Amino acid sequence: MSDESVITIEIRGREQAALEAAHRISDLFRSSGPCRLRRTPGEQDVRVLVYADVHQDPREGRFDDAGTAACGHADV
Repeated sequence: MSDESVITIEIRGREQAALEAAHRISDLFRSSGPCRLRRTPGEQDVRVLVYADVHQDPREGRFDDAGTAACGHADV
C-alpha cells in the first residue's frame, strides 16, 4: 500500500446511513471499511472515517485483509 494513494473520506450523517455509505465505499475501493465512529453529545449525526487506496483494484481486498491496521492512521 502506498500512502500517496490513500485518501481519507469523512462521512457525516445518521448512524445507519453513514455506515451504509462507508460499506459501499469499501465495495468500490480497497479500504479500511468504516472506522472511528464518533458521536458528538447532543447531536444525532455521527462521523465515520474510511481510508481508501484509490490505486488498488477493489477485488484485491480490504486493508485489514492484508494485515494492515488501516484505522490506526491519523486524522487528516
